[in-house]
Amino acid sequence: MAVLMAIPAINAQETVTEGNAQPAPEPIYTHSWRDNWYIQLGAGAQMPLFEKNPGNSNFDFDKTTAVYEAAVGHWFSPWFGFRFRGQGGRLHWDNTGWNKMSYANFGLDLTWDMFNSIGGVNDKRVFSIIPYLGVGTSYAWDYNNGGNILDNDGNPMDHQWVVNGTFGMEFRFRTSKRVDLYIDARMTATADNINNVAWKTGVDPIFSLTGGLKINLGKEGRHATKYEPYDCSGEIKALNDRINAMRDELNQKDARLRAAESQLPCPEVKEQPVVEQKAAAEWQPAVRFRINSATVSANDKVTLYDVAKYMNENQDVKAIIKGYADKDTGTEEYNRQLSEKRANAVKDIIVGHGVDESRLSIEGLGDSAQPYSDNNNWNRVVLIEFE
Repeated sequence: MAVLMAIPAINAQETVTEGNAQPAPEPIYTHSWRDNWYIQLGAGAQMPLFEKNPGNSNFDFDKTTAVYEAAVGHWFSPWFGFRFRGQGGRLHWDNTGWNKMSYANFGLDLTWDMFNSIGGVNDKRVFSIIPYLGVGTSYAWDYNNGGNILDNDGNPMDHQWVVNGTFGMEFRFRTSKRVDLYIDARMTATADNINNVAWKTGVDPIFSLTGGLKINLGKEGRHATKYEPYDCSGEIKALNDRINAMRDELNQKDARLRAAESQLPCPEVKEQPVVEQKAAAEWQPAVRFRINSATVSANDKVTLYDVAKYMNENQDVKAIIKGYADKDTGTEEYNRQLSEKRANAVKDIIVGHGVDESRLSIEGLGDSAQPYSDNNNWNRVVLIEFE
């Protein structure tokens, strides 16, 4: 009977279920910001798609001229990157006669590795397609035929500086971890006045097709470190199965226990109130001071924090803060005042942590008492006694 009374009733718990099957964790890719930088150098052809003769097409191979480009870029993930790119050359167009100008643009492109996004990350992929979007500025000068945009003196402007947007697609061919070949089809949308002629069309587009080398910096070239998150779903399922089995066993024992209890005329057991005993302080905190100083060190402030915590948790406890000074330095009166300052410094910190000042009392004992007879330097101290 005593055994049965000592065993608490066991309530049935709900069964832990495995839940829906979860897909395997996605791998994590990372690299240092110093990695995956590259330099890009190339050249090709460009064609302005503006200012044509009536009845003619904007697409005219006679307007094709050489273009040169350079870029510095960085892949900040296996999927996305950016690059600073410059491009320039001479532009020709036919509008009641051939016109020419020098032209350059500079911009920032946001690049996307489409194959890494769709087909999975692969540092050694031979061929990739990289679409991009960019913004920048274009500068034009050296017009051979004035234009209809005049300066304040009524003369044709000799240069134009405009904002442009770009979009395009790069086809990358990997030859080694350090060198790629690329072909780039690019459309640059500049403001209508880029060629110093404005017809309020809003945009003057320029198409370019270039190719060249992309040099991947660093020993490893373009790369990313792959981390496979640990798949613990199997271990979780095994633990859930063990928990369910243990709960089934507990339920069965609970049923047998209740059946046994129903057969025994057990006397009523009255619960006895538990009186919580307040724990008494078992330590006497000590705060050390430097010679001729009443400043509490950072380390001793931790001790005073613990003192305040203890007193806040035990509101009936009071404390006597006793300050001392070593007898080998200073006069008796000076040491008494110094020990009182030390005790007050300790008291202020404890009060600052929420302890009511009325629960604290101080005594400045100076050098009239020396708690440490073996080491005089230790007597530059404040001792806290709880009551």
